[in-house]
Amino acid sequence: MCGICGYMQKDNIKDKDTILNMKDSILKRGNSDNNTYIYNNVALGHARLSIIDVKNGKQPMERIVNNKRYTIVYNGELYNTNLLRNILITKGCEFETECDTEVLLLLYTVFKEKMLNFINGIFAFAIYDEENNSVFVAKDRLGIKPLFYTLKEDKFIFSSEIKGILASKFVSPTITKSEILELFALGPAHSPGRTYFKDILELKAGHYAIYKDGTLTINKYWDLEEKKMFDSDDEIIDNVKFLVTDSTKRQLVSDVGISSMLSGGLDSSIITKIATDSIFNLHTYSINYENNDKDFVANSYQQTKDSDFVKVMVKYLNTKHTDVIVNDTSLFNSLYESVIARDMPGMADIDSSMYLFCKEIAQSNEKVVLSGECSDEIFGGYPWFYREHLKNNKGFPWALSENLRESMLKPGILNNGDILKYIIECKEDTLKDISHISCDKFENEFKDINYLTIKYFMNTLVERTDRMSMQNSLEVRVPYADHRIFEYVYNIDAKFKLGLRNNNDVVEKYVLKQAFKNDIPTDITNRKKSPFPKTYSKDYLKLLEDKLLEILDNKESRIHEIINADFVYSLINSHGENLKENLFGQLMTYPQTLAFIIQIDYWLTTYNIKVLI
Repeated sequence: MCGICGYMQKDNIKDKDTILNMKDSILKRGNSDNNTYIYNNVALGHARLSIIDVKNGKQPMERIVNNKRYTIVYNGELYNTNLLRNILITKGCEFETECDTEVLLLLYTVFKEKMLNFINGIFAFAIYDEENNSVFVAKDRLGIKPLFYTLKEDKFIFSSEIKGILASKFVSPTITKSEILELFALGPAHSPGRTYFKDILELKAGHYAIYKDGTLTINKYWDLEEKKMFDSDDEIIDNVKFLVTDSTKRQLVSDVGISSMLSGGLDSSIITKIATDSIFNLHTYSINYENNDKDFVANSYQQTKDSDFVKVMVKYLNTKHTDVIVNDTSLFNSLYESVIARDMPGMADIDSSMYLFCKEIAQSNEKVVLSGECSDEIFGGYPWFYREHLKNNKGFPWALSENLRESMLKPGILNNGDILKYIIECKEDTLKDISHISCDKFENEFKDINYLTIKYFMNTLVERTDRMSMQNSLEVRVPYADHRIFEYVYNIDAKFKLGLRNNNDVVEKYVLKQAFKNDIPTDITNRKKSPFPKTYSKDYLKLLEDKLLEILDNKESRIHEIINADFVYSLINSHGENLKENLFGQLMTYPQTLAFIIQIDYWLTTYNIKVLI
């Protein structure tokens, strides 16, 4: 994995400082090597984390094919490189390296934008085509790898991270009512293609764009589609097992060490089991919090502790295991580092704990780690797939928090009801892309929630993982985020996904459990879904309350420009007892709400954001 950036303009580029500044701002995404490229009116920058063909895979990579010049900067991994290489050889292509970067570049020279139909992997890349004087940019089908962009006068500017665009100085950090709506109606999620910055957009998952003659043309090349499922139940289970196993094995290719995140949950346990079949003495990592075993309080969302089940899997697989322990102070301090990593306020300590987790893993010899992320979203692992009060919510089922969100915002910025109205508009706008083929109400409702969860909730988690890991120059691979898995599982009957054909009780991720029930301990398959662990420390909560009081008491704090201070004071004074809603489902409750506000203040200040309302 790497970081890419660049820009194209009407006239030839004469200064080198702009692309150097852009590239230098994203160096943490790749600490192995970095380079820039300027040719005529295009400038490209690259920060490389060397994984495949460490010696020869330098970027930007230029090739001259049939007397035509092509140059690429690329962030990602292809998991069908050998297949693509063989296809290109039949087309007369010759290779100078073993890296997938060259495969991508030559694939473009043969197939142009149709190249995207051949790729299995996660990626964001830009290719300069000298003959057409154009830049072709593309993003993987599920949006695992980021690509932000802005159009400014005669320039097209792009980067793996927002900080790369801001470093160009072509655009200034600004928010208006439109961005405040995104932040307070949806945060820490955001609409597909939007950010919390005015004029800075994100290329959507499954899209590509061509910038030519001052015009950016964007096209969608992939999306989830409803198709009739003809496979029997047994065939479905066999196919799911094959797809998950095949995807994981494809992602074990690396010239550097590979490890695995292991939570003791179903998803990471399956991935780790498959990996141990190929890697002897696999290094596994789990995360826990200081004194969390003592402070843990079971609830309807998190009924069990990860640590108990991690021990089961470590013993079962005989892995080399490290338990990363996070303390209150480092968790609190990393709230700020995680804002820098994301360039926006995020999931509070859900972000900062992942930042610390990745930081610890990155200190080992492994540059690559596997994650079980992106399974719940497609296999039906969340309560809003089946709990009626969540399914029937007007807004998004994971964030029944319109009142809290409106109360947090300074009066007068928006009109009463604007928050809920915007949430509903975003939801309905996204669902316009779905064309149902079933007449079954339950099936169609499930499909709607499935689609929304992938486009919003999963995207928020994927962003978190990418930014927190790449800020530590660590590559996280997500085997479940294989488009073949998503295309297939999306069309499995909803009732079968939830185990409702065989009994009256919902079984989360029933199909996945059936597929791997003979490969992992029954303690794991029987365990109820548990979210990413949070700290239950009262000391951590006190750090948050004290810091936010300090911010509020300072009348010069930037947070006063947009936050309702009286409401937040009342929250703290009651220690959250009068908080009736969770900001973002089970992941962001009272402590994370405070931390989110702290992050907003830090973001406004550190990024020197101009608020225009």
